[in-house]
Amino acid sequence: MKKQTVICGALLCDGTGTAPYTADLFLVDDRIVKIGSGSHAGFEEIHAEGLLVCPGFMDVHAHSDLSLLAAPDAFGKISQGVTTEISGNCGLSPFPVTDRNREKLAHTWKNYGIDLTWTDFSGYADRLEKASPAVNAALLCGHNSLRSAVLGYDDEPVTETALTEMKDLLRTMIGQGALGLSTGLLYVPGKFAKADELQELMSVLKETDSLYATHLRNEGDTLLEALEEAISLALHGSGKLQVSHLKTALQRNWHKIDALFDAIDRAKSAGVQVTADRYPYTYGQTNLSVILPPPYDRMPDARITETLKNDDAACAALERDLEREDRWEQIILTSTDGLAGLTVSDAAEKMGVTPARLVVDLVRKDSAGRLAAFGGMSEENMCRIIARNDVFCGTDETARPRDFSIGRSHPRGFGAFPEFLKRNLENGLPPEQVIRRVTGAPAEKFGLKDRGVLREGAFADLVLIDLQKLCARSSFADPHAPADGIEKVFVNGVLSYADGRVIARAGKVLRNAK
Repeated sequence: MKKQTVICGALLCDGTGTAPYTADLFLVDDRIVKIGSGSHAGFEEIHAEGLLVCPGFMDVHAHSDLSLLAAPDAFGKISQGVTTEISGNCGLSPFPVTDRNREKLAHTWKNYGIDLTWTDFSGYADRLEKASPAVNAALLCGHNSLRSAVLGYDDEPVTETALTEMKDLLRTMIGQGALGLSTGLLYVPGKFAKADELQELMSVLKETDSLYATHLRNEGDTLLEALEEAISLALHGSGKLQVSHLKTALQRNWHKIDALFDAIDRAKSAGVQVTADRYPYTYGQTNLSVILPPPYDRMPDARITETLKNDDAACAALERDLEREDRWEQIILTSTDGLAGLTVSDAAEKMGVTPARLVVDLVRKDSAGRLAAFGGMSEENMCRIIARNDVFCGTDETARPRDFSIGRSHPRGFGAFPEFLKRNLENGLPPEQVIRRVTGAPAEKFGLKDRGVLREGAFADLVLIDLQKLCARSSFADPHAPADGIEKVFVNGVLSYADGRVIARAGKVLRNAK
C-alpha cells in the first residue's frame, strides 16, 4: 500500500532560487507527485502553517564514512536538517582497501569498532545499506586511500605500473558509484604526490566527467599557489572543481582574501566550474598531529604512535621542538576525555605539565584519536566567504549520536547549517538564494539527480523550519546540543526526525548517474 502524505499551509522554498511561495506539497512513497492545490482525500495531512519547507540540506563536506555504520541514526546531521551527506573528503575514503592500507585504515577508524571487510565501493555500499542510515550517503574516492592501496604510506616513487593501477582503481570506484576524486594534499601520503601523478588521475576524471574536490596543499602561507595548483589540475580533468573548507588560515594571511576571490573568479571566467564549501566557524578541526615537526609530518598517525611509544629520547627531542610553538591558546582539544573543550594551555595547566609535554603524551598514546580545533581564522573573512553565491555549506564532521559514544564533535557537527542560514539571512541575503546553496546547487554540482529541489518527480527529502526559532546551540562546551527551529525532516518520503528525535532510518546510498 502506498504511503501518501500532504504537507499543507507552508511557505515553500524549492531549492532552485525561485522566491518562496505558498502551496501544498503532495508525496507518494519517496517522491513528490504534486505541488499546488488539490484534494487531500487519501493523504495524511501534516499542517505546516508558519513554517518554511525546503529540500533537505546537503552536507557536501562530511566525514561519516565509518560513523554511519557505527551510529546510523546520524542524529547530529539530521537534527540540523541534513538529509544527504557527501563523505570521502580530504583524500580519505573507506575504499579501495588492499593489504597495503587495510591495517592503517582500520587504525584510523578504530574507535568506531567496525571491521573493514570490504575492498571497494560496492562492498562498502552494501555494508552501509544493511545498516539503514537515517540520511542518504554519497562518497568520493579519496586519493590518500587510493595511493596507499597501491603504494602504502611511504614517500615511494610512482612507477608507471603503479600509476596505471591507481588509475584503474579510480576508474573502477567511479564505475561502481563514487562521485569523483578527493585529495588531502596536507596529509600523508597525499602530500607526497607530484604534479604528474595527479594530472594522470585527472585524466580519469576527464574521461568519466567526474568532479575533483580538494583539501588544498596549503591554506595559509602558500594559499594562492595551492589554489592555482587545484585549478590547473581541474583543467587537466573534467573542469569541475570543489575547494574544501575555503579559508585564509593564520592572521598573517587574512589580507589574501581579495586575491583568493580574484583567482576563483578568473578561473570561472576561463571555464573552470569552481565552487567551494565552508563551515560558519573560525575554528577548524583536524588531527592534533598536524602541528608536529619533521620527521613526524611525513608519517601516518599510526606510525607516529609506534615511533614514540617506546622511545623516551625521541619523545624528549619532540618536546624540545614543540617548546617553540606559540599557538597553544588557539588550539582546543576536542577528543580527549577530561580535557575536551580546553585549550592546550589550560589543559596543560590542569595536568601540571607544559603544553609541549602534554601534546607529546597525547600523540604518544594515540595520535590517530587525538583531534583538536585550531583557531587563526578571520571572522570578517569567514562572513565574506559564506556570503558568496558559489560557496556551499559543509560540516567537515562525522555524523554522531546525541551522546559521546563514538567521540565528541566540533560544534559544526550539530549546528553548521542553522548557523550558515541564520548568518546569511541576518546579513540580508534572500532566503531563496541561501536555501539554493544548501540544496539545489550542490545537488547539481555533484550530479545527484532528482535531489535538492521541490518539483514533481523529485525525491521527497524535506526539512520543515521555524525561521523565528532557527538557532545553532552547539558549542565546544556542549558540542552535541541540537539546533532549535528544525521541526521535521523527511528522508525519501519518510518522516524521519520530529520532536527532537530520530524516528525512522530511510537513507540510501547514492551513486553517480553515469
